[in-house]
Amino acid sequence: MEKETCIFRQTLTGYLNWTARYIQETYGVNVWFAEIMGRRWSYIAGSRGEESSLSPPSRIEITDRFGLVSDGWENIPSDESEAIISRLRETITAYG
Repeated sequence: MEKETCIFRQTLTGYLNWTARYIQETYGVNVWFAEIMGRRWSYIAGSRGEESSLSPPSRIEITDRFGLVSDGWENIPSDESEAIISRLRETITAYG
């Protein structure tokens, strides 16, 4: 079971890193992904970027266990951001 958990985590992390790069290259928005553990959101993948925003980052819950954090999510058109979240939700649910 431990080996399966490790493979799951590596595969999911790779997918989330790829997604973060895609969003950054396509929309110029940095995103990172976190595992939600109660009130704590623990970084697992993506890029926080080197620029800091004056506004606090947005937290978007993808599933009960995983979320997305971004300091520019509002710069992505709403129909496209909803499609991204929907795909992420489907993929994460399929992984686990």
